[in-house]
Amino acid sequence: MSEPQPPLTPGRCLTGAAISGALGLAVYALTRAMVAGLTAHPIHSQNPLVLRLASLVRTVLVGGGTLAVVVLGVFTVGLVALAVQVAWSPPEG
Repeated sequence: MSEPQPPLTPGRCLTGAAISGALGLAVYALTRAMVAGLTAHPIHSQNPLVLRLASLVRTVLVGGGTLAVVVLGVFTVGLVALAVQVAWSPPEG
């Protein structure tokens, strides 16, 4: 049997939003530092395959970081909206 879930409260929603927002800011800072590092170190090669693979890897890294930031931002906004909804809804029972 499953255990009963604790009640949904605005405090729990805002705690989750704070955690998600903090993680989003950390990933944003990491992505920004990664972009700065990749920009500061260009690829020095004459081989077209090396240039294409390096470009692919850089694009995947930056795209993955950006995707993580967007997903965590959406989670944060959704949890804040859920907290507002729970706070304004009449109590059940």
